[in-house]
Amino acid sequence: CKGDLKTSCDFEYSGHMIETMLLGMVAYRVGRKIQYDGAAGKVIGDAEAHALLSRKYRDGWTLHG
Repeated sequence: CKGDLKTSCDFEYSGHMIETMLLGMVAYRVGRKIQYDGAAGKVIGDAEAHALLSRKYRDGWTLHG
């Protein structure tokens, strides 16, 4: 962790992998293919699928950050 060597499964690789897996789950839940804009972090042209990318927290339960 202190050197300049790159690991075989660094955060850049694993971040893309988990994003792909989670988008696959979104497509599975809505039952159709989706188009995703990775730079904007939005599903294009599918409000139902886009709604699955976040959630509304109950009063008193929020995330700050």
